[in-house]
Amino acid sequence: MATGAMRPIVVVTGALAPYTHVLYEHLAERLAGRDGRALHVLSCTPRESARQWVMPPPRLYRHAVLPGLRWHRSSIRNLYVNPAVVPRLAALHPAAVVLNDFSPTMLLAAGAARLRRIPTLIRTDGVPETDPGERSAPHRWLRRAIVAGASAGIGPSEGSGAVLARYGLPARNFVLSPLFPAWTPPAPPPPDSERPYDLLFCGMLNEEVKGARFFTDVVLGCCARGRRLSVRVAGDGPLRGEMEARFAQAGISARFDGFLGQEALPAVYASARLFLFPSRGDVWGIVVQEALQSGTPVLASPHSGAARGLLETYGCGEVRPMAVADWVDATLRLLDDEGRRRDLRRAAEGALPHFTVEAAVAGYLDALDPLLAERT
Repeated sequence: MATGAMRPIVVVTGALAPYTHVLYEHLAERLAGRDGRALHVLSCTPRESARQWVMPPPRLYRHAVLPGLRWHRSSIRNLYVNPAVVPRLAALHPAAVVLNDFSPTMLLAAGAARLRRIPTLIRTDGVPETDPGERSAPHRWLRRAIVAGASAGIGPSEGSGAVLARYGLPARNFVLSPLFPAWTPPAPPPPDSERPYDLLFCGMLNEEVKGARFFTDVVLGCCARGRRLSVRVAGDGPLRGEMEARFAQAGISARFDGFLGQEALPAVYASARLFLFPSRGDVWGIVVQEALQSGTPVLASPHSGAARGLLETYGCGEVRPMAVADWVDATLRLLDDEGRRRDLRRAAEGALPHFTVEAAVAGYLDALDPLLAERT
């Protein structure tokens, strides 16, 4: 780093995602515009095994993938050990380090930063309901060790603040930084008369987190009531074959898109009259926002940050416990009630301006500014 240059900000993360790429581009622009400070992002892996995102190259921030050990334990669980983060932080000599969630690599980074008296911030999407530290002593120990030395915490919901408080972060040191979709619709949402599908599911096709089998049960339950709904499923995963077979056996028209890139998503969300989100444990659920910004009302379980912090808080979606019969009733009622869907769209229009990249960047800066005031 050149003599006299402002010390950079470093983010250590598992892997880039479409929305984090957008976030880091905007954050880098703000940092550079204020005092010429650079943003470096260090990833533990080029891409998680269950993700097929094609990421554009960064324009405004600097990105590097750390060598190390990567254990993709399942479609939703990954473990990273990247000792190279230690010399990398020494070379960059940052003004502050943002640790993105919890892993052995984040612990190494936290230790290296503390030895050099570099302040750390810990960011998590987690909420108490999905916190593995509730059940696992090693997870609790890892979280306490990382949070103990953090100057501030960042997260998208009050639930994230509660998780960090559980491991020792004072509530006054937590800053909200909302999640947001990585894309915006290219045109106003089409009317229902131009939407060929009744129901949409979008996400990984598993049961333990996304509730894909539950979604199938709901569709079949509607069929048992005499309603053969048209269905679209965007995503892939271990339950795809089972879902296709069950729908075909019931004579239900279902389109399976497989994994889709970001450029295809606006048309997908705008193609259905109702989006079902039967999550069994999403820390947030950006798909909810993607549906809402596409004018597609949402029926969701209570088991996600988006259900609590967006749909319930702003009254812009319906949240129901995970009971198939209840969901069948709610699905058919929403499909038959055009006025209710219209009211939900209006509520979403008022809610979504609170969940933007500008608001997310503002949260990061609110957390960083007190630390940067005394450092160059």
